[in-house]
Amino acid sequence: MTEIYQSTEEKIASIISWVLHPMLIPTYALLLIYSHDAFFVMILTDKLKLILMGLIVANTLLLPLIFIWMMRKRGIINSYQMPERSERTFPFVTTALFYFATWIMMNNLGLPGVYYLFVLGGAILIALALIINLFWKISIHMVGIGGLTGGFIGLNYQMLINSGSLVLGLFLLSGLVGFARLKLNTHNEAQVYVGFIVGITTMAGITVLL
Repeated sequence: MTEIYQSTEEKIASIISWVLHPMLIPTYALLLIYSHDAFFVMILTDKLKLILMGLIVANTLLLPLIFIWMMRKRGIINSYQMPERSERTFPFVTTALFYFATWIMMNNLGLPGVYYLFVLGGAILIALALIINLFWKISIHMVGIGGLTGGFIGLNYQMLINSGSLVLGLFLLSGLVGFARLKLNTHNEAQVYVGFIVGITTMAGITVLL
């Protein structure tokens, strides 16, 4: 009975890890921004919203996934989960470059500053994770969900949105991600907590300075 319970918990933890994977965070962030009746949402045409969503999905999700798949096929990484710290350097560098390229492309669209937040912030967070990863393994899942939480904390602080319930929900999701990473034994508690702190503080700081 205990083994069945543990197996179920591990399956749930795995689902949480995939649904809240760091590569999905920019897409989730944009969808959450679109859900608000804020001026910076209402001034965008439907066509521009679709273009922006396509750019985010292609450059921060699909293209990085393709490159990571290619790395796996070529043996550069041994697993898509990249449990070894040494395997993470090249994927981190590649993903950060895609984020920076997306930020540059977005500059041509003449968007309000809030739309650059999660892409530029994401690139900075990946760069920080890359530097930390050279010396110590950090939870990139917690960096990602922490960044999403910190970004909306900053937007609330700047009075650009008013959604305390969303921030509370993101804190709860952060707890679930932390549980999942610990349950799957991919990280220890220090790596989980530090990842979340790095994500939330960095993104909140970037948002306040926006």
